[in-house]
Amino acid sequence: MNNSFDIHRFGKLVLHDVRRCSPRYGTVGAVMISELTFTPLMVLSQNFLTQDPHGAGYRLSLMVLMSALIASTIPTQLYFNAGKKKTGIYFAMLPASKWEKYLSMALLSLVLVPLMLMVANVAIDSLLTAVHAPYYHKYLWQSEALQWIEPAMVCNCALAFIGPTLGFIYANTIQNKTCRNTMSIVLWLWLMGGVFSMMILEITDLAGIGWYIVAAQASLAALMGWLGWNKMNKMSY
Repeated sequence: MNNSFDIHRFGKLVLHDVRRCSPRYGTVGAVMISELTFTPLMVLSQNFLTQDPHGAGYRLSLMVLMSALIASTIPTQLYFNAGKKKTGIYFAMLPASKWEKYLSMALLSLVLVPLMLMVANVAIDSLLTAVHAPYYHKYLWQSEALQWIEPAMVCNCALAFIGPTLGFIYANTIQNKTCRNTMSIVLWLWLMGGVFSMMILEITDLAGIGWYIVAAQASLAALMGWLGWNKMNKMSY
């Protein structure tokens, strides 16, 4: 297979993957709509769950967590079992090099879908703030919640999303079902643990070790990226 990179062919592949990920393809669209509905419903139903009178911190945390959970599932939704001879035949038949296929999944999973979810979440949050819904009395960018965001927390949360997502791309190439499922469980635990760990550290006296956690997560994310690309590059059908 030609493993060169052609920008025009890559652009067509990205558009193809975006179409496969659109609401008319069912699962991904339904999950996205559910997330955009779930977050405001959880905020509207809260009472004593937060001391923030405007619920801004609670809203921001829900938006980040739910968006990360959904975006990280995109590789699996697009090309589940891409490395298997029978179920991966569609992936193998795509008129693009392996490098282009890997970059398309990474771009869609790490940039396009998270950006789309962020815009949608902010739009809904702003709409509910504008109509003065309960716990939506202040726009997120005007709230005090943002002053508690530290650089280490941002980097930690980002890597807790990037690493597992690259790991899911790698997991798609694993043929053994038991190993693939085990890998997926570990990745979900990493995503959840990574997002919550810095929040816990920020309210304890251990916040100083935050950058060490970031360094560890960055190393693991780089490893997941290399494993995924290396495995995909060696796949044969």
